[in-house]
Amino acid sequence: MQIHLPKPAVSFSLMFLLLTGCSLPMNTSKQETPIKPHAEHWLDQSNKDAELAQGLTGYLALDDAFISIASRVHLIRKAQHNIDLQYYIWKDDYIGHMMLHELLKAAQRGVKVRLLIDDQNGTQLDHALKALASHPNFEIKLFNPYKFRKLRVIDYAFHLKRINHRMHNKLIIADGAIAVTGGRNISREYFDASESFQFTDLDILFYGNAVNHANQVFQDFWNDTLSYDVRQLIGTGSKDSLAQLNRQYEQDAVQKNNVENKIEFEQKQLDQNLRQRSFNWAPAHFVADSPEKIRGKATKQQLIYNQMIHYMGEPKEHIELVSAYFVPTRRGTDYLAGLAKNKVKVRVLTNSLAANDVAVVHAFYQKYRHDLLASGVQLYEFKPYIERKKRTWYEVMTGNVIPAKGKNASSLHAKFFDIDGMVFIGSFNFDPRSANLNTEVGLVVESEKLQNQISKSLDQYLPQVAYELKLNDNNQIIWLNRRTDGSIQELKADPNTTRFQRFTMHAVSYLPIEWMM
Repeated sequence: MQIHLPKPAVSFSLMFLLLTGCSLPMNTSKQETPIKPHAEHWLDQSNKDAELAQGLTGYLALDDAFISIASRVHLIRKAQHNIDLQYYIWKDDYIGHMMLHELLKAAQRGVKVRLLIDDQNGTQLDHALKALASHPNFEIKLFNPYKFRKLRVIDYAFHLKRINHRMHNKLIIADGAIAVTGGRNISREYFDASESFQFTDLDILFYGNAVNHANQVFQDFWNDTLSYDVRQLIGTGSKDSLAQLNRQYEQDAVQKNNVENKIEFEQKQLDQNLRQRSFNWAPAHFVADSPEKIRGKATKQQLIYNQMIHYMGEPKEHIELVSAYFVPTRRGTDYLAGLAKNKVKVRVLTNSLAANDVAVVHAFYQKYRHDLLASGVQLYEFKPYIERKKRTWYEVMTGNVIPAKGKNASSLHAKFFDIDGMVFIGSFNFDPRSANLNTEVGLVVESEKLQNQISKSLDQYLPQVAYELKLNDNNQIIWLNRRTDGSIQELKADPNTTRFQRFTMHAVSYLPIEWMM
């Protein structure tokens, strides 16, 4: 018997199937075998592998934004065999263009380039990715793509469980031998190259034993069924489109000639340092979530925070935690409070409300401030404006001027912490999203020298860049602002905010969404 549905019912049924059917098409990407590391040309071999024989890792902390971008450029220009990259954000701006141009030049000289970008990045780079994917040495994949890439609200409505999990990793590996990881995405504001807003961040360059696991982690993500060849999702560009893109990048480089020259000088200096082994050596461990975390199927050993605990252990003397997005939850608050009460020095730096680029995160952090302070935890909040006595490298090179009043809007984006001579630098924030939803990566370094450098740096710069929070005699939170003239300003509410902003954050904190922060 044939059933005739009314036309509205047919339309509704088709729409229902469209929205609730299989989230993504079958992935047509082929599995690839692990690459063979080629380390021979990165270091001066006259110092014959003594540190490597001991299983050590050479490292260089990249706290300067310019050195950090120059390090990435150096890895790309120096690579002879392959370059692997995975990033959460890759903006369609000058820094993004410069990096893609460097990768294209590497592909043109015969280097195999594999670029994996989380699809949360959006569609802004689609035109460039289509063109680049037409080069035989340039492979590009998008991780955990949206089914409706230009109408993403549909995915949020019907596929939230999947698309709420993102690849937050930041990693570049050259020749399987040398790598950079940390907190920086590929965008102007992460490298002091924005004209209005700068992120304060930290990366680490490393060479040696720890890179082996980084290679495996990248391979696991690259071969995962959630990594889709960009050609399957948005098509392939023509040779003409690639040639046009190349001309665009070359013209952009000519216009920023001073910037290119300065970067070239810095990356040559880095090359000299590497050859002379002018960096530090220590036992180190690359730690990372498995892509299975996106599907909620990761084992305990496949989760980054369990790996960090395994290598770093429990704090006995002190823990210093720097996290752009700090949502300790009740469990984390009790843990840190317990440490402080047991005479462990606990110092935390996160963003103030005015400095936080994701304000809703602050709502679920501020609930725990009082309890942390009452237990003896030292709490600092990053200022939204940092006095800059000189222009950034990018402003100097391009002839720009310092913003009005000699200030730049600033936000903390770094994610690192140290525990009794052990240091973690990576993409992991101290919040539920990093712990349970997104995948993260980083490097654990067993180095009292690095930890002491970080502690001294915090001692020196915290009074300048952050408010110190205290409880006054009335058991209320106050913010201490140490001025350049030595005076201390006492504030009784979140600095640089309005009553409405503070009321909104208080109201939002009651919503049952802390697990998403």
